[in-house]
Formats: sequence, C-alpha cells, structure tokens
Amino acid sequence: MRLGFGTRRSVGKCAPEPAALSAAIDRGFGAVELYLERAHLDAFEETVAAVRESPVSAASVHTPHVQLDETDYYQLTDRLAVELDASLVLHWKRVLQVFGPAVEGIGFEAPHGHENNTGASTLHLEEMILGRGSELVLDTAHLYTAEREFQRALDRLLSTYPEQIGLIHLTDDTRRHDGPPFGDSEIDLGETIQTIRRSAFEGPIVLEVMPDEQAAAMRVFGRHWQD
Repeated sequence: MRLGFGTRRSVGKCAPEPAALSAAIDRGFGAVELYLERAHLDAFEETVAAVRESPVSAASVHTPHVQLDETDYYQLTDRLAVELDASLVLHWKRVLQVFGPAVEGIGFEAPHGHENNTGASTLHLEEMILGRGSELVLDTAHLYTAEREFQRALDRLLSTYPEQIGLIHLTDDTRRHDGPPFGDSEIDLGETIQTIRRSAFEGPIVLEVMPDEQAAAMRVFGRHWQD
C-alpha cells in the first residue's frame, strides 16, 4: 500500500502531548511525526484528543518500542494513524527486517512502511522489504551505518524504488551514533539533501533531532534544499 503522505517537505517529531505539539508549531512545523510510548496508547482517547485539538497535524505515527508479540500496541498505533488520517511507521531496533512478514501478519488499515534498522544494508532492505513489495521508511542515519558508499546507496534506493519510499527520516550521524544536531556529525547533509531533492521522492522528510534542535535543523534543511 502506497504511503499516504502529502508533499509537505520538512516535518517535526514530538510526543502527542499538548505542550510538545504547541512547541512544534512555535518551531515552524505545520505537521509532525508522533513518537509514542505505551502510555500514550493506554490513554488512547486522550491522545487522539490532544492531537486533534493541537495547532499541528500528524503526518505519521511511529510505533512505540515494543516487542513483536505485543500486538495490541501495533494495532492501537494503527488505529491511531487511521483516526488521525496519518501514515504508520513500523520500527523498533529489536524487530529486525527478517520479521517483516510476521509484522505484516498483524494486519494494518493505515498506509504503512517499515523503517530500516541501523546497519541494514541496501541488499538486505531489497531482499527483506522492497523485494517483498512492502514500503520502506528510509532513515538516512541507519543507512549510513551500513554502507561505506552511503551517498551512492541512498541514490540507488531513491532512484530504483521511488514508488515504495514515501517518507524519509533525515538525521546526522556517525558510524556509531545518530541524532546529534544537524552539522555536528559526519554525514554531508548538503549532499544528502541534494540527493533527495534530485530524486523522484515526493513525500515529507522528518527532521530527526532532539526537540530543542528542530528549529535549527529546519533552517539547515531549508538552506540546502534551496541551494
């Protein structure tokens, strides 16, 4: 199923809580990806209300960090995505791509994609996600840890599978750690953003940095996107 994202480019990321959602709009974001904990789904109706009453929309909803057998939380996250007309990001570092069919077997109504794990190579993603016809949520930092020729690998994925990549997580990174402020790490963000811009990718790009760094990250993104 094609991920149901619009063409908005830079998207923030925050918890589905009133203060966090209001802070996102203050940082310049009209849409966010929701980062969930179990407690947000345990209080399902309150979470839905908090997002609906906030000044930002939910572009995507990220599964909480749960085990594969905690299917109730996968199903609740899917239900939340449907309620908010958002897309669903399926990911946790211990639920590896080899378990993709088992995850798909849970059954989802929302448009959804599997985020690549840290260290998962292009070949692995082709075999375990893309070659199975599933959608990929492409995390640049996770790809960087797996590919010595990172820019070439990024370009290959975007040019070969434009119909199966509907969302990108843009993150600065080292080979051992992702998520520092934009420009404080090893990835050439300018080249990365230009690679994305030159591709057929049309979905939103989630700026994955800590909340206090998101406004600065959006300025970096905007500068390179216009170059």
